[in-house]
Amino acid sequence: MKRTRIPAPALERPAPLIAHPAAQLGIAVCAALLIGFATAFAQGLLPHALSPLANSSGSWSLAAFLLALLSRRPWVSCLIGVLSLAAMLAGYDIASLVRGHSPSSGQTLFWLAAAATAGPLLGLAGNAVRTRSRFAPAAAGLMGGVLAGEGVYGLLHIADTTPPAYWACSIAAGVALTAWGVLRNSPALAGVAAALGTAVPITVLFPLAYSPRFLLLFS
Repeated sequence: MKRTRIPAPALERPAPLIAHPAAQLGIAVCAALLIGFATAFAQGLLPHALSPLANSSGSWSLAAFLLALLSRRPWVSCLIGVLSLAAMLAGYDIASLVRGHSPSSGQTLFWLAAAATAGPLLGLAGNAVRTRSRFAPAAAGLMGGVLAGEGVYGLLHIADTTPPAYWACSIAAGVALTAWGVLRNSPALAGVAAALGTAVPITVLFPLAYSPRFLLLFS
């Protein structure tokens, strides 16, 4: 009688450390602290053509969006969106103290409010893009709308004191990101409508975040 060999059970490979939610959150917070710290010093070092990069909310929003790509778990990405914006603020304030400046209370309140309100949306948007969920076109439109909206504000209100080319590039980046989100995930009419349904309103409404009346709430 011929004996049949029973194969040994395959050994399960341990999940990489970065796949653990705590590790993903830790990496995101550390990276955000460094980004915020570097931002404070970059304000005096960047060439004029790139100076808005260290003075715009679009760059910090994009950083939070990209850091949220670390996780496939929506709740982790949501937390990353919140904590990364708060950590960038902390890094910026620490660098300000190192440079001998007092952190602005108004700016601190503004970014804490942004972390609590916009942070979850940016985190979930990054997660949707990574996992290519049905919300991915709208998620790409959200981030694209932020970049385009800030570019519109820059061209309309501060183009005389800042490089207009930078704001034009911000608009182009927002449009490109939105288009990429549609083409990568859902090039059908529904995907286009979802992307434009978030990108266009955010582009139009985003400049209101810089309006004097709104900023008075944080002064």
